[in-house]
Parts: sequence; C-alpha cells; structure tokens
Amino acid sequence: MNPTLRTALSFAFMSLVFGVAYTQAPLYYSNQNQYFLHGLADAGVGRLRDDWLANTADPTPVFSGFVAIVVRTLGEHAFYGIHVLLLGIYAASLMAIFVRLAGDRDSARLRLVFFAVFVAIHSALARWVSYRLLGWDYPWYFQAGVAGQYALGGMLQPSMFGVLLIASVAAHLWDRTTLAVCLMAGAAIMHSTYLLGAGMLTIAYVIDRCQVRSWKQAAAISAGSLLLVLPTLIDALIFFMPTSPEMFAESQRILARVRIPHHCLPRLWLDGVAAAQIAWILLGILLTCGSKLCPILAAVFGFSALLTTAQVLTDSDTLALLFPWRTSAILVPIATTIILSRAILAGHARLQRPIAAWSAAALLTLVAIGGAALMRNRVGYRNNDAELPLYDFVRTNRSQGDVFLLPMKMPNLAASTRGSLSSDFKPLAERSKDARIVPIDFQRFRLAAGAPIHVDFKSIPYKDVDVLEWRRRMEWNEGIYKEGVLNKEETVAELAREGITHVVVTRNHDVRSPGLELVYEDPNYKIFLRSR
Repeated sequence: MNPTLRTALSFAFMSLVFGVAYTQAPLYYSNQNQYFLHGLADAGVGRLRDDWLANTADPTPVFSGFVAIVVRTLGEHAFYGIHVLLLGIYAASLMAIFVRLAGDRDSARLRLVFFAVFVAIHSALARWVSYRLLGWDYPWYFQAGVAGQYALGGMLQPSMFGVLLIASVAAHLWDRTTLAVCLMAGAAIMHSTYLLGAGMLTIAYVIDRCQVRSWKQAAAISAGSLLLVLPTLIDALIFFMPTSPEMFAESQRILARVRIPHHCLPRLWLDGVAAAQIAWILLGILLTCGSKLCPILAAVFGFSALLTTAQVLTDSDTLALLFPWRTSAILVPIATTIILSRAILAGHARLQRPIAAWSAAALLTLVAIGGAALMRNRVGYRNNDAELPLYDFVRTNRSQGDVFLLPMKMPNLAASTRGSLSSDFKPLAERSKDARIVPIDFQRFRLAAGAPIHVDFKSIPYKDVDVLEWRRRMEWNEGIYKEGVLNKEETVAELAREGITHVVVTRNHDVRSPGLELVYEDPNYKIFLRSR
C-alpha cells in the first residue's frame, strides 16, 4: 500500500475510534455559547447581530471568522467533524511521541496496545464509570491541566486548538522543525491565550538547537515564530490596551476575582488533585531523562513555575489572566503518554503475543460502543431541556429589535469554588445545584433561540470598558428580579431605557404589571412583552 494512503487511513481510523470513544456534546454547549457568538452573528444567524455582547470587542477574531466561514459554506453540523479532526491530531501526536520513545522496540502490536489503553483512559465510558462508582471524574485529570484548564474538551472551542501545541512538540521530537513552528503559531493564532505557552516552547526549541550548535536553525525558529504570531500579538496588545489605568485595573479585578477566579487564583485551584497533577508532570519529565524530550518539557515547566510563583508573590490580576499555568493542559497529557509508554515498553516482550493484540482490540471495541451508547442516550453534557419549548417559541416569533431579559444572578465563585472539576457527566439535578459550577440555566439562550439578550453570567467580554458594562448590566439585571420589582411602575420605564422588549421569568414569579403583557407560558417559564 502507498505509504501516504496508509498514513491517511491510519489517521482516519484513530480519529474515528478516538472520537466515538471520547464523545462530544451537542451544539451549543458551555463555552461554545460565548466563543461562537461573534462568528454566528457575522454569518447572519437569527438576530444575533443585534446582541450587545456580539458587538463588543472580539477576543478570538480568527476563530470567529473561522466559525462564520464554516456556517456559510458547510453548515453548523460540520463543527462535529472538525472536533473529531482535532481529536485525531491529538491522538496521532501522542502516538508519534510513543513511537519515538519506543525506538527500535516499536511494533504494530505495541502501537495497538498503547492506543487501546490511551483511548480507554480518555474515554467517556471510563469517566462515566468513575463518576458513578467513585463520585468523581478521576480520568479527566490524566488529560486536563490544573485550574480547570484543558486542551481537549467535549466541544469545539478556541482552546481546543491547544492540541496543535502537543503536535508541535511531537513534530520537533521528529526533527520536523518548520512544521513544529507552524503548529505552535497556529495554536496562538486561533486563541491568543496560547501566546505565552507558544513563547515558552519557542525558547525551549531554541535552547535545544543551541545545545547542538545549530545556530542558524535556532535563529530561524526565533524569527519564524515571531513573524507568524506577530499579527496576533499586535492584535492582543491593541485589544487589551487600557482605556485608562483605573478602568483597566478594575476590569482585570472583575475578571480574575469575580467571573473566573477558579481559573485565575492559585489559592482556589491548588488542591491535592492539582498537586498530584504537578507530580505527574514531574514524573513524566524524569522518565524522559537523556532524551530530546526532557529539556523541552523541563523548560516549559520551569518557565510556568517561575511565572506562577511570581503571580502568587505579587497577587497580580494581569499576570493571573495570562494563565502561566495553562501549559499544564499540554504537559499533563504528554506526561500521561510518557508514563504509559514506559509501562508498556517495560513489558514489551509479553505484549508482542497475539493475546495482547486481541485484548487491545476488545478494549477499543468496548470503549467505542460505550461512547456511542452514552452519546445516544445523552448521558453526559446535559443542559436544562425544560428551556427548549421557550427557545422554540422565541426562534419562531423573534423580530427586529427584540431584546430579552433573563433571570440572572451573580454567583460568588471565589467563595464556592475549590480545586478544578469536570461536570460533563454529572446528572442534571446535581449540576444545577452545584455552587462550584457556573449556573447552567439559559446559557444557550442566544444561540438556541437566535435572539439578543441583555446580559448573562456565562458569556463575557474582555475589553475593559465592556467588562465594566457587563458588571453594570449583571447588577442591574439581578436587581430587576427581586421580589416585586417587576410590578413597580418605574420598572417598565427602566426596561425601555435598557432597550429590553421581553422579560423571561420562572413559572412561579408573580408579575402583575400593566406594562407587561403575558405572551408565552409553559409549565416552567413565562415571557412578558413590554408595552411599546
């Protein structure tokens, strides 16, 4: 068989099996409700162009442009296929690291055994069983980083392009330097939060080339990396340029300490599990001593540790929002691959037997069937389906100028969140009550109904002036839903000043204002139209 065709078929097989076993959420889930908004608005979906958040500064413009192009040319269901493609890149990259570590002991059977165990560790079935038996999604911590940061996830989003950083490490390990630089830049271009990690990898690659006195290649890596990410770097600098020092400082405080403290504050995320993940990374680095991989991983880990220490010492909100610990989302899965590789290679003689291959095939079949069953039965990635009739009504009846007010509260995540957790396979009742999780109600209103809303807690802007406006809207929004406020005469005038045309309330919320007309009602929710 032609080598190129064999490679393509192998990649397709890995992507399909890993994708089915890993599973993915239905559109639109969790972070997709933020990161798809600008792109879907640009593509002309529904009335999203009129939404306030869709008209704020876009933190991921390249990804938004990508979303708009996909919707216009292929349709939204293509996002499922793109998700599987990125899963395949992740699996193939880590397989390439295994093959490199195996050296002359590499064989088709060992690859199959590695792939089977690798897929099982990542599988939705393992995560679901872990949660049911142990009350916690422990397999998640072998693929995710600390502070709730991760590259892989149950849905396509900008952070998932972090798999390109893993692919870059694999490419550099195989002396494909140009490809390594391009992949690294690709991750940063799709999501500017990877700029810092890409910079760390660039320095690591340069150090590696300098050690073998390959000065020209070291210079080429530096220049090439900078040239490729320069537009993204400039855009990020312009995007985050302070409107004023006071506004910038306050917006950084709001983001780091109110909206995403679980990602930003080490005192919240550095628990026993995070410490174990850090030890796991160090074990992985230790097991690569003497190989080309060791100094690269050690350099990235060292830079991250230094910047994390600096953040702890200075308590800087700006440094916290650069997420110097985000590289753990790359280091943990690489460490898992290294440790798994060493375990398999330690018993490579026994694993060359036919029974090992048959067992690996059976394991792959089990986790793939399990993943398919979990997706079919919608066991994971649950949203509040009681909202669906309301979305159907809004989608059918929306018109120009509509803006919906939703019942939103500002949770105190800094007080309720400790450590990082995965809630993908939590039953809906438990997810809804868990104070550590961003409230799931109405997260998908915009994209599911294709209609503008006033504000919500999940989806946020990042430009300082927009962050301050987001806080104002959230505080005002929360006040409107206090007992009796909607029945006050002046409230209708306030709604008009905010440009709100419709008010959504829960079924038991008593609304008797003459300025609000009931236009929709179901067993869970009601919608009132403001008098024009």
